[in-house]
Amino acid sequence: MESISLSQFKQLVASGKCPTIKVKRQNPEESLHVACLQWVLLEQRSHPILRWLVHVPNGGKRPKGEAGKLKAMGTKPGYPDLTLPRPSHLWRGLAIELKSPDGRVSPEQVDWLNAFLEDDWLVAVCRSLDDFIAVVRRFLINTPLPPDTDVLWKARHSAVSAKKTAKGSSCLP
Repeated sequence: MESISLSQFKQLVASGKCPTIKVKRQNPEESLHVACLQWVLLEQRSHPILRWLVHVPNGGKRPKGEAGKLKAMGTKPGYPDLTLPRPSHLWRGLAIELKSPDGRVSPEQVDWLNAFLEDDWLVAVCRSLDDFIAVVRRFLINTPLPPDTDVLWKARHSAVSAKKTAKGSSCLP
């Protein structure tokens, strides 16, 4: 089975034939997240490795008791929105942080993204469905993204140390 194009995906969503994920209220980052996972559900048929793409729900507002329980169970701030802990030929895994167009990467997220980068993962910050699809397709076909690609963490942040960033470096997107 072949991959679908972005325009085909958007037509499927518009026609209501796309697998839906219901969410009561969404902010721009949540909307992007849902669109990305809808695309992944469709692509899974062609690329079974995508079944291992996972979201760990670390963020969001929770009652104090639940937040404390999750912290006691090992929840860590800054963990990327989506990870695929399976190797491809070029990378040991895939880590993607999803951000709204003006969203900022936190110091804790910088630490996680740099840690995955050091372990030879493909790491990216995606601000649109187009960015997300480009990164995932590159991971799937084992083709490096051009070094000037905006979404690549390595291209913009490989020299950023978490300590510098925590002190207020202006290199965060």
